[in-house]
Amino acid sequence: MAVFSLPCSSCGTPVEIPGRYGFKLKNAGVTNTVCTRCRQGAFLASRRDNLSGQIAVEPSSHRRRLVPFTAAVAALALLIGGVAWRSVVPTAQEALPASESPSK
Repeated sequence: MAVFSLPCSSCGTPVEIPGRYGFKLKNAGVTNTVCTRCRQGAFLASRRDNLSGQIAVEPSSHRRRLVPFTAAVAALALLIGGVAWRSVVPTAQEALPASESPSK
């Protein structure tokens, strides 16, 4: 199986990508390959700076819980509004005719 080497976009070390995937990347002109050492270093730096994951769990969890609640309230409001509308406005079949039928 063929192994392709693409340079790391950060440090320039060759990144070995095996097989067809490497061939496709090389022919596509991909230039943003990152070696394992640079990827791990970037991960550790972002963890150190609290940038990966936005650790503020409290506001995010409230926001996620609010979406289904809002959808349920909107569905209930539409259901109640629809029932109220149907009871107020009669349909063409339920309404009395404007004049008597000439066939009577």
